[in-house]
Amino acid sequence: MIKSSIERVARTRWVMPLIVALAIVVMAINESSYQHSNNTLRQGIALTDARMQAARTLQALTDAETAARAFIASGNEGDLANYRTAMRDMAVARPGAFEWLIALDPQRKASIDKVRERVVERNAMLALWVEMTEKGQNTQAQVLASGDHGRQLYADLRQEFDGVLERAGAVQARARISLHDALLVNRVALHGLVLVSLLALSLFMRQIRESDQRKAEENERLAKQVAVRTSALRHLAGHHVNAREDERGRVARELHDEMGGLLTAMKLELARLRRVPDLPETAKERLAGLEQRVNESIAVKRRIIEHLRPSSLDQLGLIPALEMLCQEAAGRLGIPVHTEFSPVTLCKDTELTAYRLVQESLTNVQKYAQAREVWVRLAQSGDAVHLSVRDDGRGFDIEDVPAGHHGLLGMNVRVESHAGQLRITSAPGQGTLIEARLPAAPATEPAVSA
Repeated sequence: MIKSSIERVARTRWVMPLIVALAIVVMAINESSYQHSNNTLRQGIALTDARMQAARTLQALTDAETAARAFIASGNEGDLANYRTAMRDMAVARPGAFEWLIALDPQRKASIDKVRERVVERNAMLALWVEMTEKGQNTQAQVLASGDHGRQLYADLRQEFDGVLERAGAVQARARISLHDALLVNRVALHGLVLVSLLALSLFMRQIRESDQRKAEENERLAKQVAVRTSALRHLAGHHVNAREDERGRVARELHDEMGGLLTAMKLELARLRRVPDLPETAKERLAGLEQRVNESIAVKRRIIEHLRPSSLDQLGLIPALEMLCQEAAGRLGIPVHTEFSPVTLCKDTELTAYRLVQESLTNVQKYAQAREVWVRLAQSGDAVHLSVRDDGRGFDIEDVPAGHHGLLGMNVRVESHAGQLRITSAPGQGTLIEARLPAAPATEPAVSA
């Protein structure tokens, strides 16, 4: 239930802008947390440096006082050198400590000034002890060093320093807490962004997989439909081709039987008329003219019948029929038609398709090619029969065939109706090559002999 609700929400059009806005907010929180953490970290480092400088200042002051008291007591020059070294160290550490503390805790500036005044006052007192000792006034220096005023001044100074360091420690503790909080916010924001990104990526990948699956199913369905439609169209084209050939055969038979009978009867009647006695010469001449017209009609009838259904194909076989067709075309075109025929095995319908392919190709050569030579080849390789017609004519652009020219389309339909393949190769000025691959007849079918 929850999953389906999330998916419905993920499919809405405003989910992507919402995710982008959420990502921007998380990035802003992350950047703000980073800046805060960076500032807090710098402040913490500065506080640590300030405490170190303050502790160094106090240590130098303590070392200077110890060396001064030792010099008062012994007058040793080594103690004097130690005093001066401690004073130099304090002179180096003190400005930095006070500057850091003032910058980090400006509200406490008065206390810092008080500490500075006490340090200056203590340094002046130590300098007075050392100066009196150098002048030989050891007793007066010892009296000043052992007085309560000096001890009280040092105690006040330590107290002021401790107070300043304590306040600096409190600021540093708050900085650590702030840094921890910033890191926690950054951690939560980063984890939230990662979880949201993983959820969005999961939903997006799910949608992609579902979309790909739907596309694959749709493509498969379309491929099946295309295959079914292609098969149906192939069978329909084959049926149309067969119906056309059947109709041409029927017309050829009717021409042969009906018109052939009539023309033969007319020729017999003319022959009887010529044997009539005392027939005027003029009538004989007319009868001769009529007989010639009848013979011409018989020749036209035979040519039409051969065009409709080549009798040589049925009576002699494919190769002799193709040889006769090529010889006739060579005579009609006035150019050489070279033939290379090998014995093949084709069923009757495929045989007729091969014959029509060569016939249509030679017709196109006559109409358009302006060729000087033509080559026709027929051969069998395994279970495939290869047929090609090539000319050296002017060629044409296959992609720019004018409308209304259906010869090439008819060839392709014929070849595909027998589960064959047709390939046409041509270019302007480079001739034309028409190649067909037809399935050979199974061994159980009678073979077509050469």
